[in-house]
This record gives sequence, C-alpha cells and structure tokens, in this order.
Amino acid sequence: MITETTARYNDVGTRVLSVSGTGTPILLLHGYADSADTWRGVLAGLAAAGRTAFAVDLPGFGLADQRAPGPLTPQFDAFVDAIIAEHGPLTLVGNSLGAATALHAAARHPSGAVTAVVTLDEPLLARHWLARVGRLREYRRFFRLVGSLPIPTALVRWAVRRAVALFVYGPGVVADREFLTSAVRSVPDMAAVAARGRDAVRYAREHPSGHTDLVLTCPVLIVHGTEDRIIPVSAGRALHALLPDSEFVALPGVGHCPQLDVPDEICRLLLGFPRSDSKQTGVAS
Repeated sequence: MITETTARYNDVGTRVLSVSGTGTPILLLHGYADSADTWRGVLAGLAAAGRTAFAVDLPGFGLADQRAPGPLTPQFDAFVDAIIAEHGPLTLVGNSLGAATALHAAARHPSGAVTAVVTLDEPLLARHWLARVGRLREYRRFFRLVGSLPIPTALVRWAVRRAVALFVYGPGVVADREFLTSAVRSVPDMAAVAARGRDAVRYAREHPSGHTDLVLTCPVLIVHGTEDRIIPVSAGRALHALLPDSEFVALPGVGHCPQLDVPDEICRLLLGFPRSDSKQTGVAS
C-alpha cells in the first residue's frame, strides 16, 4: 500500500509517497516537470517485495512548494541533502533531473550516507542539437512571447497530454491516464509552458559541461532506454565511460521514463543492485 503524507526538507514543503518494508530505504527522485506520481508503479512493486522506499516532489514540481528565485541546482541539492540527513543511509534512484541530482548528492556524501545510486536516463551528457542550443543563452524574450500567446487552456492541456504520451513514453506504450492528469497539473497553461521551458534552459546552463570532476565511491548503476526521444542512449553510455566502475544497462524499446514503461523491470534491477558479489567492473547489458 502506498501512503501519501507531507514533509518539510530544507524548509520546503513537499508530498511524500512511501511504502514500508525492510532494507536500506530507497529514495526515488523524479524528472523535470514530473512528480512523485511517476514512481507509483515502482513503489507498488517494491511494496510487494517488502522493501522500504519513498518518492518526493522536488521543489517547484508536483505539490511541493515553489522554488525561490535564483539558480535551480543549489535548491535541489539542499533539498536532497536534508532528506539524506534525516533518513540516511539511503539508496538514491533518479530519473532525468532526479538522476543528475542523485549523482551529485552521492558525490557530496562519500562517507556512506548514500549506499548506491541508480540513474534512469540521466540528461547532462546529452550532446544532440537541442542540448547544445539550450545552453547557448537564456532566451528570455522568446519565453516571454510564449507565455503571452493567447492559446486556449483546453488546447494547451490537450497538447501537453499528446507531448507526454509521445516523448516521455516508449513507442507503443499506452500512457497512464492518471499520470497524464498529473502532467497537465504541472503545465496547465501557456504561462506554465513558458516557465517550464525557461527553467529547463536555466538548469542546462548551470551545467555547461555536464558533470565536472564527478567522483563516486558507492556502487552506480546506469540505466537508459534505447528509444528515449529526449535524451539519447549515447548520453548514458558517456556517463558509464565517465564512471568506469559503474554498471550499464540499456533497456530495448523503452523511452525517457523507464519507471513508467517497465516498472516491473526497474523493480527487478533495484532489488538486485548492488549485488553482493559485485566488484563494480562496469559490466554492460
């Protein structure tokens, strides 16, 4: 059974979805413009396996408090650091933005507060044209124009549903209606479209070279869907090369959010990692 509660971390109010069990707690961090709802399928699987886990809404997303003005990365970092301080040691699992946040948190906590990291479709090493263009400038005028476009709210919400179904899920995967509803809640109108686009560019510009001097001492599993239309699988392979002691798993036919496409497979990977006999030799699947 998934329990929904509220909590405050680094003075940010947030929603928590949790399941009780045994073992090192697993903290699940969602991607950009998503929410803890993206992990419901995985949480259900972990509950069935008797494993303790919880997912939170990151600052500014889902039902969490809005972010403060200024850079985004320090706010995500401080939020997760507060969770680790209160609940650690933890295994960190993140998708997209959550994956980048998890990696950096593990690098800041080399003393055992983070026992392992699993990344799903981590974005910062993407080098396709959209990533390169996004890092060029802030596009303030462009996003002001987008936010002022007189597009009916009903049409915006229809477009958000279509975009999420097309770009978040893998080919042929039927989008979950409840998750589509949560996506529309995150981007309900053109002002929200502009704000999400503006902050995505800001976040990308905060990491112009991807990961700088990333050193991790805990086990790392890198998972990437081969049919990710947002962050190509080459980014996952580049992260694996950057962390030569990591393990890499490519999921055939899976899109940008493997936890939505194949929650049972993600549960299997989480429950089996790190293996007791693992020597972190960078085995690719």
